[in-house]
Amino acid sequence: MRAARALLGISQEELAACSGVSRQIVARMERGEENITADSIMIVRRALEANGIVFLPSNKERGPAVAERRSVQSAAVLPTVSSE
Repeated sequence: MRAARALLGISQEELAACSGVSRQIVARMERGEENITADSIMIVRRALEANGIVFLPSNKERGPAVAERRSVQSAAVLPTVSSE
Protein backbone atom coordinates (compact mmCIF):
# COMPACT_ATOMS: atom_id res chain seq x y z
CA MET A 1 0.00 0.00 0.00
CA ARG A 2 2.82 2.40 0.86
CA ALA A 3 4.44 1.93 -2.57
CA ALA A 4 1.14 2.52 -4.34
CA ARG A 5 0.50 5.64 -2.27
CA ALA A 6 4.01 6.90 -3.01
CA LEU A 7 3.48 6.46 -6.75
CA LEU A 8 0.44 8.71 -6.51
CA GLY A 9 2.24 11.21 -4.29
CA ILE A 10 -0.50 11.24 -1.67
CA SER A 11 -0.49 11.12 2.11
CA GLN A 12 -2.07 8.52 4.35
CA GLU A 13 -4.74 11.08 5.15
CA GLU A 14 -5.56 11.62 1.47
CA LEU A 15 -5.74 7.88 0.79
CA ALA A 16 -7.98 7.41 3.83
CA ALA A 17 -10.27 10.23 2.70
CA CYS A 18 -10.69 8.97 -0.85
CA SER A 19 -11.26 5.38 0.26
CA GLY A 20 -13.53 6.10 3.21
CA VAL A 21 -11.45 4.41 5.91
CA SER A 22 -9.55 6.00 8.79
CA ARG A 23 -5.91 7.09 8.52
CA GLN A 24 -5.19 4.60 11.30
CA ILE A 25 -6.41 1.75 9.06
CA VAL A 26 -4.12 2.90 6.25
CA ALA A 27 -1.18 3.14 8.67
CA ARG A 28 -1.89 -0.34 10.07
CA MET A 29 -2.03 -1.78 6.54
CA GLU A 30 1.31 -0.19 5.70
CA ARG A 31 2.85 -1.66 8.86
CA GLY A 32 1.59 -5.10 7.86
CA GLU A 33 -0.58 -5.59 10.91
CA GLU A 34 -2.81 -8.65 10.81
CA ASN A 35 -6.01 -7.44 12.49
CA ILE A 36 -7.48 -5.63 9.46
CA THR A 37 -10.71 -6.72 7.79
CA ALA A 38 -10.67 -8.01 4.23
CA ASP A 39 -13.35 -5.41 3.44
CA SER A 40 -11.05 -2.55 4.50
CA ILE A 41 -8.22 -3.93 2.38
CA MET A 42 -10.46 -4.23 -0.68
CA ILE A 43 -11.91 -0.73 -0.18
CA VAL A 44 -8.42 0.81 -0.10
CA ARG A 45 -7.27 -1.32 -3.03
CA ARG A 46 -10.26 -0.19 -5.12
CA ALA A 47 -9.52 3.45 -4.29
CA LEU A 48 -5.90 3.01 -5.40
CA GLU A 49 -6.96 1.24 -8.60
CA ALA A 50 -9.51 3.98 -9.34
CA ASN A 51 -6.62 6.43 -9.16
CA GLY A 52 -4.40 4.57 -11.62
CA ILE A 53 -2.59 1.95 -9.56
CA VAL A 54 -2.17 -1.56 -10.98
CA PHE A 55 -1.35 -4.44 -8.63
CA LEU A 56 1.00 -6.95 -10.26
CA PRO A 57 1.22 -10.56 -9.06
CA SER A 58 4.53 -12.16 -8.21
CA ASN A 59 6.29 -14.46 -10.66
CA LYS A 60 9.54 -16.45 -10.79
CA GLU A 61 11.69 -13.34 -11.23
CA ARG A 62 10.12 -10.96 -8.68
CA GLY A 63 7.67 -10.61 -5.85
CA PRO A 64 4.35 -8.76 -6.02
CA ALA A 65 4.56 -5.16 -7.22
CA VAL A 66 2.56 -2.04 -7.99
CA ALA A 67 2.71 0.26 -10.99
CA GLU A 68 0.97 3.40 -12.16
CA ARG A 69 -1.09 3.31 -15.34
CA ARG A 70 0.53 5.59 -17.90
CA SER A 71 -2.76 7.27 -18.80
CA VAL A 72 -3.15 8.78 -15.33
CA GLN A 73 -2.48 12.52 -15.56
CA SER A 74 -2.42 13.65 -11.95
CA ALA A 75 -3.30 12.52 -8.45
CA ALA A 76 -4.41 16.03 -7.51
CA VAL A 77 -8.10 15.13 -7.48
CA LEU A 78 -8.89 11.85 -5.78
CA PRO A 79 -12.46 10.62 -6.12
CA THR A 80 -14.24 9.19 -3.13
CA VAL A 81 -14.72 5.48 -3.67
CA SER A 82 -17.81 3.93 -2.13
CA SER A 83 -17.59 0.54 -0.48
CA GLU A 84 -20.68 -0.72 -2.30
